[in-house]
Amino acid sequence: MLTKREEMKTYTKYYKVAGITVQVNSNYPISEKTFHPKFKLFETDGLGNDNIILNHHFYLPDTLDSSCSKKTEIYNKNQWHIFKTQDSWIYKYTPVLSEDPGHPAIGKFSEDHTVVDIYSDAISEEYYKNAQFSALTLFNTDQVLFAKILSDRKGLIIHSNGFNISGKGILLTGDSGAGKSTLSQMLKQKGFEILCDDRMFVKCFKNDFWIHGHWCHGTVPDVSSTSVPLKAIFFLEQAKNNTILKIEDKKTLSLDLFQSIVKPFLTPNGWDATFTILEEIIQQIDCYTLKFNLDGDICDKICNLMENYQS
Repeated sequence: MLTKREEMKTYTKYYKVAGITVQVNSNYPISEKTFHPKFKLFETDGLGNDNIILNHHFYLPDTLDSSCSKKTEIYNKNQWHIFKTQDSWIYKYTPVLSEDPGHPAIGKFSEDHTVVDIYSDAISEEYYKNAQFSALTLFNTDQVLFAKILSDRKGLIIHSNGFNISGKGILLTGDSGAGKSTLSQMLKQKGFEILCDDRMFVKCFKNDFWIHGHWCHGTVPDVSSTSVPLKAIFFLEQAKNNTILKIEDKKTLSLDLFQSIVKPFLTPNGWDATFTILEEIIQQIDCYTLKFNLDGDICDKICNLMENYQS
């Protein structure tokens, strides 16, 4: 005889980003208000060539602790308590900040993060129907999923704002306060498309690096499902004058770019792959120091520079 949980109907939706399809299966009906409206840009009809299965369950599994008795603690800070078992990862999420979703959840991720089970007994069917979750994992962000997924697919996440400049991709990165938001607003006013704020997905496709709009944005909620070839990375500095200088020192560039990436929990082999990706980006993509003031002329300099690159 089937248990009540086994008899539950499964409801499914599909979302695609950076060539990766996420199949969301839920024991509750998925309404138009279950996820934030931004996800409409990424909806797709079914599975693709590269798929992740994400299952939502609204109970706490009886066997989770016992099956993970040999788990090793990896991280314990703020919202996150993360463990590693022999063949899986356990992410325990507890909201602590005012902007965090108001429910705890536990995620059991397969070794490669392609099969994920999310458990929460704090979400009712009515709440789920109207929650407008900002993350498919029901956490405060899906970054914990995609940082690992991309690292296994010759990709990574860079702390940066991404723009589509007439079919050519650029990244704006730099230290906090360097002016990413300011310059992004200038470029938006010029009519250029922002792909995502604060974190950008970078992934290699047929030996070329592309940047991909996605939903894991920072404080600015602008998102796009557009993907464009990456042509330039700009390290920002606010200054009195507007100048763009190509960075020739590869050693310094390697360090600066490494400091800009979102760092997932990786095995030594995973880190080797990440360093290889960074090296390829440095060899293939032109990087610049960009100094700018607030008169807006820097936007024209960026556009003029991008005209020299082929689409």
